[in-house]
Amino acid sequence: MLSNTSLKFSALALGLMLMVGCQSLSTAPSSESSNAKKPAETTVTTPSERAQTSSEQQAEDAMITVHLAQLQNGPELLTVDLGDDKKLYALPLPVLNRGDMEGVEAFATKDGKTFIVFDMTEQGRTKLAELTAKAKGHFFLFGAQGQMIGISQINEPMADGKLVMPTQDKEHTVQVMELLR
Repeated sequence: MLSNTSLKFSALALGLMLMVGCQSLSTAPSSESSNAKKPAETTVTTPSERAQTSSEQQAEDAMITVHLAQLQNGPELLTVDLGDDKKLYALPLPVLNRGDMEGVEAFATKDGKTFIVFDMTEQGRTKLAELTAKAKGHFFLFGAQGQMIGISQINEPMADGKLVMPTQDKEHTVQVMELLR
């Protein structure tokens, strides 16, 4: 595969952001006032889940979703075209969401690598540990408020209750953290 992992992840994230942006434009009204409904439309919720109180609507507005994706096509997977004949195939429903998370923090290493770390709830920890034990080599696609914000390859089981999303740089980290608020 590619030897430059950072470049690969950046290209995947950019391609996913472009794909999600194109899908949002084709399925949502052109008015910016429709932004609050984009997460519900892209995460396939039932009508009863959409008819909720205003505080629950605010939670949906800041929805964080994590989809599982892989390199091989399979039944009922969505094709994510990254350009240059590169594709990922993702589950249509998120495997983790904001309800599985209890906190989020930004981190930077001394060598300049930047990350966002999601602290998981007890239920989220269990899901994360099970998913990552079974899906080594697959990818997590991160979304917030209807926008693709990042991608992370699953290299090992994550049993510590921390979901790590690499970011491109400090500026990207700040933008994502603003989007998550």
